[in-house]
Formats: sequence, structure tokens, C-alpha cells
Amino acid sequence: MHDLPILQAIDSVQPEPEKVRILGTISRLLSYPDKHYVPLVELLYLLVQSEHADVARGIGEFGQYVEQCTEYELEEAYTRTFDVNPSCALEIGWHLFGEDYMRGQFLVRMRGELAKYEIPESSELPDHLTHVLAVIAAMPEDDARMFSQACVFPALHKMQTALDKTESPYRHVIRCLIAVLEQYYGPSEPWGENDERQLRNADAFPGQNGPRPRGLADPLRSYPLPHSGACGTSVIVPFQMQYTASTDGPADDSGLRPGNES
Repeated sequence: MHDLPILQAIDSVQPEPEKVRILGTISRLLSYPDKHYVPLVELLYLLVQSEHADVARGIGEFGQYVEQCTEYELEEAYTRTFDVNPSCALEIGWHLFGEDYMRGQFLVRMRGELAKYEIPESSELPDHLTHVLAVIAAMPEDDARMFSQACVFPALHKMQTALDKTESPYRHVIRCLIAVLEQYYGPSEPWGENDERQLRNADAFPGQNGPRPRGLADPLRSYPLPHSGACGTSVIVPFQMQYTASTDGPADDSGLRPGNES
């Protein structure tokens, strides 16, 4: 029995072996540390060094850090980095939607994808990166590209920005993941200063990191639902919303209006 979703996905589909090996190794490194952690870092370095020399050097630095840690210190570093720091959380829906209701719809969508590809859920939420990477490994190429561009890259770049600011050793793992996904699914846009300014206006845009201001891509629309599948005939999409930001001061409840209401 495999202990991570991505390894379950390998059993049910026939994706590129090298891609799956890399994503599976990164998935293990983004899970709670265990006795296999050091060998996994070494494996990841070997897998990426030929195509991604720059990120391989970062993985080498991460490996040096891991080797210096006791088991307890590594577990504490993982918890401190991902479990108690919302800006670095491993749940991509949190980075896309924060506490907005669309996060719930995204979780429903992810649970449907896991069921569609017969990937068992772990104790983590459906939008946790270990589940997300399993879904990417199982998807057809075009679907994986659409999903990565619409949902995964924006979340990863936000995580990368937060990890870089704290100089966390785990920044090397996320940077490696971005590079690998870009290799297979095309270049992505970094998280820029304009994005940071928009998110600072928490009153105008409710939720930790959203909903999306008008003009920014809505991941749930950019990544459309299938017409059928694990969710049956139900269609889980956001209502047509109009997001307006106040330029004169904090927004009130009128800053978020359903488009179908008068």
C-alpha cells in the first residue's frame, strides 16, 4: 500500500515515467518528514541536475540543511514552515481564494478529480499539494497544462514569494517544483508587486487572498468543469460576481455584489 496519493496515481495511468518520478519525489518532500527524507533529497538532486542545474544547486543546499538536522528539528522546521504559517500553506485553494466561499467549491472540484482518477484521499485536504501533484500525474497532458496554468502556478508563486522572504530552506523545493512544471506545461507568471498591493487591501477584497479583483483570472473559470464525471450532472461554478475596490477608504459589504442581484 502506497502512503502518498501520487504513487497511487502511477498505478492507474501511464504518464511519462521521469515526470512522475520527479513529482512523486517532490510530493514526498512536501509531506511530513520521515526516515527516508535524506535519500529523497539526494534522489531529487539526481533527477533534476541535467535539466535544471540552477534548481539542483538549491536542492543541494536543502540537502545540506536536512543532513544537519535531527529528526525532531526537521519535523519542527516542517511544521513551522507549512502548518502554522498561512502564507506558506500547502493547500493551493487557500492561496487562490482564502476564506471566500469559492474555496469550498474548489475543494469539491478537487475531490471530484481525485475520484475521477481513483486517487485515494489522505488525511490532508483535497487541495493539498500531495493531492494536487497526484492529479497532475494522472491527467491527460492538455488537462494537466490547463490545471497547472490556471490554479497551480499562481499558488506556487505566492508560496515562493513568502518562502523567499523568510529564507526558508524549503524555498528550494518549491522553486524546483515550479521549474519542473514549467518544463512540461510552459512558462508561468511570477507573483509581482502589483499582486501584493492588491492583496494588502483586505477590506476591498474579502478573504485571506481573494476573491479575485475584476481583471484577474478566476481559476475556477479558467479551469472549466467537465460536462460529466465523478460529480455527476452537478455543475459547481462560482456565481457571476462583480468585485469592486474602493479607492476612498475601506469597502463595506457592497464591495462584493452578486451580479444577478439588483
